[in-house]
Amino acid sequence: MSLWKPTKSLVSGSLLHKLVESIDMPIAKDPTTKPIEKIWAFCDGGLGTVGAAESNRRPNAEVVLGVGCGALLRGQDGRVLDWAWRSLPKMTNNEAEYAGLLLGMELTKRLLHRRLRVPVLFVLDSEIVVGQMRGCFAVNSKKLKRWHQIACRQAETFDNICFCAVPRAWNPLADALARQAGVPWEPLRAAIERRTAQQPLGVHSQ
Repeated sequence: MSLWKPTKSLVSGSLLHKLVESIDMPIAKDPTTKPIEKIWAFCDGGLGTVGAAESNRRPNAEVVLGVGCGALLRGQDGRVLDWAWRSLPKMTNNEAEYAGLLLGMELTKRLLHRRLRVPVLFVLDSEIVVGQMRGCFAVNSKKLKRWHQIACRQAETFDNICFCAVPRAWNPLADALARQAGVPWEPLRAAIERRTAQQPLGVHSQ
């Protein structure tokens, strides 16, 4: 496998400057220095994609994917304020969605400290979790009841909170964090090291 070599035109200052300017998702270097008007907390959790599930059924799969959740906080202006992922033990997809919501609540509290009057909108691609948190859907599952109770207790600590269900296509960053969290690190590292053992290290420029 040959290394990709960037051309001079690709790394030229003018083009690089244009690429940086075209990024419409600025990252807050220190979000606490600017007033936070509102937090948009994108949360997700799950068992991975269909393709991942199929790879797990192969007896010689290098990395068996697990369960994970992720959350990403954005400001009213679109800045990324914070993000995190978390590996989870074996559980249902809906439980993982609740785990993602709780992770988003945890990140929000850490960011706001005592300023919990700031409006927070939790965005998930799970209509079940959002419907249950808004009181529209009953919680019949014994497993979900425990998750729901914990989430409701955490929600009560916020002064201004709202939940919104969106299509999965609108929640790609949290979804990607959740899927990455579902990849166990030790097997992943070992698999990558095996693949790169015979390859030269470093980047070769022209």
